[in-house]
Amino acid sequence: MISFSVNHPKKRYLYAVTTGVMLGELLVYIESIDNNYGFLVLPIMKNRLIPQDKFKEGLANKIVDIVEKLPKNVFKVCEAQYIKNTSNGTLM
Repeated sequence: MISFSVNHPKKRYLYAVTTGVMLGELLVYIESIDNNYGFLVLPIMKNRLIPQDKFKEGLANKIVDIVEKLPKNVFKVCEAQYIKNTSNGTLM
């Protein structure tokens, strides 16, 4: 695991939810929208918006772990799916 940093989330990074309602979800950070972060949820390939304060709280309280920085080609596929979902209105 990568150590906690206040600079997260960062593009191309994968985060794992380790407890709570979203337990087991893997989140690929894509963008910031207003006061939310936009993620692609793996493996279900759906978009999820998470309030910035809730995500930071999750990192600080070890509810969310930083897993790894994805290879560029893998991130590009995730980003393309996120954009496709956005145009289709697919949001969790």
